[in-house]
Amino acid sequence: MSAMIQSAEHVASYYAATANRQTDHPILQGTESADICIVGAGYTGVATALNLAERGYSVAVVEANRIGWGASGRNGGQIIGGITGESKIAARYGDGIADMLWEMRWRGNDIICDRIEKHAIDCDLKFGYIDVALKQRHIEDFHEECEWLERHDFPYEFRLVQQDELPDIIGTSAYIGGLINMRNGHLHPLNLCIGEALAAENLGVRFFEQSPVAKIEHGPRPRVVTATGRVEADTVVLAGNAYHALERKYLGGLTFP
Repeated sequence: MSAMIQSAEHVASYYAATANRQTDHPILQGTESADICIVGAGYTGVATALNLAERGYSVAVVEANRIGWGASGRNGGQIIGGITGESKIAARYGDGIADMLWEMRWRGNDIICDRIEKHAIDCDLKFGYIDVALKQRHIEDFHEECEWLERHDFPYEFRLVQQDELPDIIGTSAYIGGLINMRNGHLHPLNLCIGEALAAENLGVRFFEQSPVAKIEHGPRPRVVTATGRVEADTVVLAGNAYHALERKYLGGLTFP
């Protein structure tokens, strides 16, 4: 863990090599003040900063490495709406929960797509996704999924794919069928994170990179402290995933996103 944190630049990858720009925000120096200080500049931290800035808050984001340095800039980039066990949960808890799950299932896709359009983020967003089946049970799951989509008047194209169609779509007939959904898709994850950060910066958010947080001092206005500076804020948001060791007293033993 400590060795990973010491590497301040992006890990060599296709996404890092094809990033739209290299972020170069200043190291935190001296004392800054903000309504809200966010620790971590991955998806969670950057999206939180953007949403808060849109609501008029002053925001400072303190990042140990570079924007999107962790999983936010290295993931597969898939946008897939789905909740594991959705039909079973709905069957157990009723229509109200079923409707809520349906809205949750696609809300993430909607938020990402709306944000990309609103802020003109160039991140190679493309739609079209296929699940493939190895077993007949998978085909049965696909039929159930189609019924679920039809029941909710799903407004995007979806269809079952027969085995003989697969070579033209994915170059192999090793699977016995598939399900295409045109609301799911793919994007460049690092460019999405960098683009959201640029949108937040344009709204006044201050980013500080290569500024690992050493501690958080509690009080009426908490202080986020690094080796070279500090941010005083009314509220502190921890958005550093598992990379930090802050607030162990409160977070030790907990699993959190």
